Amino acid sequence: MITHSLRSFFVRSVALCCLTLVLAACTTAPINPRDKSDTALTPQRVETYVGNPLARAYVRRTVEDVLGQPAQSLNRYVFANTNILEFKNARLVQQLQQKWAAASKDGFTIAHFGDSLVQGGFAAEIARGRLQSLGGSAGRGMVFPYSIAKTYSQNDFRSTFTGDWITANSSQLQTSLPIGVSGFVAGTAAAEASFTLNFFTTLEVGKKYVKFFYVATSDTYTLRVQSGNFLHDVVVAGGNAKPRSQMLELSFPELSDTLRFEIRDTRPKSGNFFEVHGVSIENAAPGVMYHNLGVGSANYGALLTQTYFDEQSAHLAPDVIVLDWGTNDLASKNKIPPEFEKNLVQTIQRVKAKHPKALIVVTSAQDFNARRRNITATYDFATLARRLAFENDCLFYDWYRIAGGRGAMATWVAYGLASPDHIHLTGLGYAVKGELFAQSLLNTLERFKNQPSIKTLEVTTTAAVQPHSVVGWLKEVSPTPRRGLFTRRP
Repeated sequence: MITHSLRSFFVRSVALCCLTLVLAACTTAPINPRDKSDTALTPQRVETYVGNPLARAYVRRTVEDVLGQPAQSLNRYVFANTNILEFKNARLVQQLQQKWAAASKDGFTIAHFGDSLVQGGFAAEIARGRLQSLGGSAGRGMVFPYSIAKTYSQNDFRSTFTGDWITANSSQLQTSLPIGVSGFVAGTAAAEASFTLNFFTTLEVGKKYVKFFYVATSDTYTLRVQSGNFLHDVVVAGGNAKPRSQMLELSFPELSDTLRFEIRDTRPKSGNFFEVHGVSIENAAPGVMYHNLGVGSANYGALLTQTYFDEQSAHLAPDVIVLDWGTNDLASKNKIPPEFEKNLVQTIQRVKAKHPKALIVVTSAQDFNARRRNITATYDFATLARRLAFENDCLFYDWYRIAGGRGAMATWVAYGLASPDHIHLTGLGYAVKGELFAQSLLNTLERFKNQPSIKTLEVTTTAAVQPHSVVGWLKEVSPTPRRGLFTRRP
């Protein structure tokens, strides 16, 4: 009797397993169920494929990949005693130490705000890769379909779109649309519209969450999002009396090199409007997340214009917030504008009000030239930014000093690290900047680990060319500028 029961149980079990395998092979079935803590929507597997099946696999690039052999001496010359985050309150570095130690378990998120020197993404890519190689990768971070805004993309993808759109960004004094945390917004009243993000490689291997930030004035909108063979087709929330920012989280078992978003108003009528504020691509595993939130032409009033900063930045949950403007504040008149100090302090206050546990890093601006004259106010800016950072309990990164001090831009241009406009950097220059910023964080942690009793850390800056700076490193690598110094290109 027992033998017969076991045999019957075995037969039923085999049949059940076979049935399960058949169902799992069905291409239209949903993917595996979510974990209990996972609130993201799950997609369906479909026959059609969105993306390039032959796209190159993702590879994390390093500064050595970009600069070649000379990069090996960069962190030895711009060394740990000078390339640091300065502070007046050791408690800030204690908090940084705790947050970094928990990166692989709880995550470590950096939100880097800035202008065109940030938007392009080369520096963010190298900094992101450097930190993720040590603390684990939590994903790619925030992106936007920049082609709609008629501006350049971040360096690792391009975008296309269909439909009629209007746009705005945080560099504009007055905007027709409310701005969100990405610094950009695109809105459409069309019955059908779309945008596509085409990355130059596939995304990292593994499960992904795609956070879609939007505003819908009607509950009649549907959204189709597809990458590879995985498709989401959902009705999005909207239609409140007072439109508000919302976030839709979508799960993907993997992503191809392409993400396509199709927006459709199922019952079009006058007054219906849909806004896109950005997309954050995140891994299922914890680790380091580095959001590039740069906006070309922006200045220190930019974040204050972001209507949805509070709601949307809450979903990013940053541990470190970098405030990296200044070039556009100084360029036109070669002096610090009257409103600068107020804008910087109010920006810090707004960030702290929403993220009281986050650490804020205020940066200085690199020496540059505009209208064929050297902008000497960059030194005054560095001095003032340091003071305001310390007075408002922030960390300070003196990029003016690390880049080389007054007159450094001419050397950067001569060695191919900056463009002929003497303002923007080349891919090589941004790689140097990203590597040194990431290393400054690591240097600060190491310094505090070795000297736990340290109370303050400040490096004196003068207007003269700085020792152990990028300028000094370049001249050590080659006393005179020459072609082929950097054998690899981004």
